Amino acid sequence: MTRYLVTLEYKGTLFRGFQRQPGFPTVQGALESAVLTYSGEEVRVLGAGRTDAGVHAIGQTAAFDLSEKVDIERARRGLNALLARGISMTGMKEVPSDFDPRRDALRREYRYFILNRPTHSPLLEETAYHFPGKLDRELMRQVCSLFEGEHDFSAFRAGKEEKSTLRTVSRCEMSEPCPELLCFIVRASSFLYKMVRIMGSAALAAGSGKMGLSELESHLEGGAGPCAEPLPAHGLFLWEVTY
Repeated sequence: MTRYLVTLEYKGTLFRGFQRQPGFPTVQGALESAVLTYSGEEVRVLGAGRTDAGVHAIGQTAAFDLSEKVDIERARRGLNALLARGISMTGMKEVPSDFDPRRDALRREYRYFILNRPTHSPLLEETAYHFPGKLDRELMRQVCSLFEGEHDFSAFRAGKEEKSTLRTVSRCEMSEPCPELLCFIVRASSFLYKMVRIMGSAALAAGSGKMGLSELESHLEGGAGPCAEPLPAHGLFLWEVTY
């Protein structure tokens, strides 16, 4: 058996998330179906992360095994021709047989896009959250610096599946790709459920004057539940997985 690692780009609003769900379009299901048609083999795809319904990806990674080696460039072209609308395989390579795209990842980077202007954008409505109010962008940058380092992020999660809520954020910053578009960038080795979307929501709350910095800092010491409602899924991108 030969294991292959692929890099995927997809439009999350077309799928019910990454993980296979009977009766619903998912990224995992679409990739497994394409591999079956191309190779005649039923495979189990292992993903680096289970993005929720509506979450996009620029650099999702996934692995699967084939019984025989394939020509990688030909396989990439063939699989792209078979993948469902809204998915593109941007990379493919052979990896060791014990490679695990989730456990072997050193870090993951997510980016959340916020359109900050009075009017909505028909071009960005599926890829950025529209926030029409005024924002203190410098204060939001201060919030980003508070998020960096190791903290108890229990107040920035939805659900209680994880045994530990300690996470180390190695990078958190807010960039401005253009004057009306903000990009909230977060990098860590792993994340809690909906952690980035809640972090982004808390940053917006601070920037709009609804949450003070001292209150936000107190949430980084732990909490019983989410300190803010998660932002909508469609503004979030799994940007990169690094090994």
